[in-house]
Amino acid sequence: MRYGVSINNRGPGGTTANIIAAAQRADQLGYTTVWVSDHVVVPEQFSSHYPYGPPGSFSVEKRKSFYEPLMTLAYVAGATRGVRLGTSVLVAPQREPVLTGKMLATLDALSGGRVVVGVGAGWLREEFEALGTGALFDERGPALDECIQLWKALWTQETSSFQGRVYSLPPVRAFPKPAQRPHPPILVGGNGRPARRRAARLGDGWHALDLPPNQLRAAMADLRALAVAAGRRPEDVPTSVRVRVRLGAAERKASDVGGSPAEVRAQLAALEEMGVAELNLDFTDFSADSPGPLRLDALERFAELVGLPPRG
Repeated sequence: MRYGVSINNRGPGGTTANIIAAAQRADQLGYTTVWVSDHVVVPEQFSSHYPYGPPGSFSVEKRKSFYEPLMTLAYVAGATRGVRLGTSVLVAPQREPVLTGKMLATLDALSGGRVVVGVGAGWLREEFEALGTGALFDERGPALDECIQLWKALWTQETSSFQGRVYSLPPVRAFPKPAQRPHPPILVGGNGRPARRRAARLGDGWHALDLPPNQLRAAMADLRALAVAAGRRPEDVPTSVRVRVRLGAAERKASDVGGSPAEVRAQLAALEEMGVAELNLDFTDFSADSPGPLRLDALERFAELVGLPPRG
């Protein structure tokens, strides 16, 4: 099982210094991927339901200084050597797909093939409206399907074209192509069945968020069945999971990884036995009301606990 790090590009703790320090330390310690999340704007008021936590856990105050993910990863790419650069996740339907595909291809080419594209359909209608894509919100599932297909055309074809219900692209040439062949891996994010269905049909993996072990096990069994139904091998659609790390903490959520070293090792062994391919570890300091900086000491302790080989 591989281990990545959420480098926290949002909230009061999301500063230039903290982002670079976390990315460079993760690179040095041998973590596989550094991950950033995505919101372009956070509306002052919204009625959309946040699907990944209780009411009030997503707020304007907690998302201060939300750095744009692709710009952040470009900056991080120049400050690191080998760690992969992932989005967890990019809300693709609220972005123009051709330009976004070009930006991802450019980042992959410039970084030497280090990009991992986690994508999601989004949940915040008011953000779509603020970005001028409100009409797509109710069609964001089909839009994401087509966005993935359009990107693959841009990244793999000498002359690219696409015709869908939501998007169309006349024959064009788009270079550079990504360094990775046939293209950077596309992981479909979201805990619901539509996300797993999309991953099974179009993705190179499924990216879940904070699922307790019993729910994760059932969801992974469902993903394997969906992959077979789509004519694919289950091993071609691996699972990565974003989890919060609470080293030494007696109180934690069922989805957290934490406790004593023995407890952490047992939790990791259980996740690996399930078949989880990579953990996206969130070491953010949540002791205050708003997320603080990533805990570098916890990053180092975890690397030692699992025996990560340092990156040269």
